[in-house]
Amino acid sequence: MAQASASVLDAIGRTSDQSHKISSNVGVFGKQFQCGVYSLQPLSSACFAKRVPITNSEGRAILSSLGLVSTIKGTDMATSTEATSAEAVDCIHVDGTEHKVVDIGGGGDVVLEILFENTKACTKSIPKETIERLRISKTPFPSARVFYRVRLDILKKQSKYFEHLLGSDTFGEGRAISAKFAELSLSGKDPLKLRAEELPRIQITDEDDATRTIGRETVFRDMLKILHGIDHSTKLITLLYLAILVVMADRYDCMAAIARYITGKFSSFRYPPTLDKTTEEVVRQKILIYYHTNQALRLATATKELIVRGSSRWSIYEEADSTFLAAWWDLPEDLEAELSYRRSRIILTISTLQTYFLSLYTSRTLQCKLGYDSSTACDSFQLGEMVKFLTRKNLLSLIPFQAVSPEDPEFIWPEAYSGDIEQLLTLLRQCPSYQIDKNHGHCGLRSKLLPALDYIKDCMDGGVGIKVQLWKTERSTQTWISNSSTENNGTRRAFVVAGKAVGNETPEGVFDFKNLSREDLMLGARALGVDKAAKKLFLADKWNWTREVETEKERERMSKSSFFRF
Repeated sequence: MAQASASVLDAIGRTSDQSHKISSNVGVFGKQFQCGVYSLQPLSSACFAKRVPITNSEGRAILSSLGLVSTIKGTDMATSTEATSAEAVDCIHVDGTEHKVVDIGGGGDVVLEILFENTKACTKSIPKETIERLRISKTPFPSARVFYRVRLDILKKQSKYFEHLLGSDTFGEGRAISAKFAELSLSGKDPLKLRAEELPRIQITDEDDATRTIGRETVFRDMLKILHGIDHSTKLITLLYLAILVVMADRYDCMAAIARYITGKFSSFRYPPTLDKTTEEVVRQKILIYYHTNQALRLATATKELIVRGSSRWSIYEEADSTFLAAWWDLPEDLEAELSYRRSRIILTISTLQTYFLSLYTSRTLQCKLGYDSSTACDSFQLGEMVKFLTRKNLLSLIPFQAVSPEDPEFIWPEAYSGDIEQLLTLLRQCPSYQIDKNHGHCGLRSKLLPALDYIKDCMDGGVGIKVQLWKTERSTQTWISNSSTENNGTRRAFVVAGKAVGNETPEGVFDFKNLSREDLMLGARALGVDKAAKKLFLADKWNWTREVETEKERERMSKSSFFRF
């Protein structure tokens, strides 16, 4: 059998009965910590398979054939890359078993005992072949138990999490370290020169809920090395590796150091392209990385891409799936809700185009402005063409009256649009320019629709992505989601000049297309400022898409052209 590589895992060892345990939960910087055998709280609830030690001969034989079992002093355990790396120069004995110690930075004063729990909920591995081998073997996923020798002062300086856990008397771990250091000081021993077994040992449990990935110990090792000012060891850097590194940096509150390293050392990393909707997870991983590492241009592009393409998480038919439990499937700091809301507002705005023009052509007001005897017939012809085009493109559903309650399961409502927004714009651009005769060259939906679609597209291109710095510092001015407590539902009052009322009392949420100047249309959203123009367009409560002809010259041009574009 092929020898397993890179992320082979340690079997779950028993926690020492003498381990110091504290049952209280303490919140630090908005995060919940369970002390003693340290446990990071999951981002979302999930059921995890029970961890099973590898004790039966059949299980050992299967893992041995995969290269996942080694024998140390007669004890079978899943091996880890950490335990066989060149950095492992010391050993520590726990429960009668000898474990290699990974020395981070060459000589430390504290040993971190990390249990990387792996369950059947895991969907990925580092390297990616490992999980397939484990699934074929049909054995419980072994967890990795790794010991890291680190510098306490460096950890406290680089990580708020370690500063509070190990650097104060709030937690039992901090008190245990202080007591051990005091004992060593009385005996005149330097912790930096002692063997690992003589140093204080802190137990931490790293659950798999945030990443659903086997082999996280390699990423954790690199994170510790980066905090100690040492280059990473992993040779093959992937998007999954960077995503897990960012998730761990967020959990252990050392994002500043990790973000600097990613944007510096990995600045030339080629993020994989996402050419179709099946790669949504890749887009989400990129958003998570870009957001935490403050890569502004890349974040704006990636968030716009997710808004335009949509997400399987935002469907009303979404079903519970363990695949959606990783950290990138629930984007942090209100990003998930914001992106979903922005998409819904854009689709709503686009849908008002057909609603608006259908309502115009079904009204009593004559839309053909030529004043011919055939003007009424022209309106009827254009209405028929609009209905025919929109229904053929599945953008309009004709539902007859029926004696069925909307609550009846047999009552069929049209499904909400869940496709690509740019594809939706492309469909609308295919609107034909048919006329009832050659004298009605400017009549019809196409000449009215294309200028509006151009403006919508321009607002989308630069005004819907998230601006990372503004989102982190001025979120209240950046979000599209209104605050009900401060929302202004009033109207814009007419103001008085020289004793006369000027202007009309109109709702503040009205977007009036005819009020845009020719320069506004030529420059698109750039004329108003992309962000401001996008919010004004997509957050309106009502849309007026009629654009009147402004000059006699334009009327003349329209009357002579079979297709006129504003």
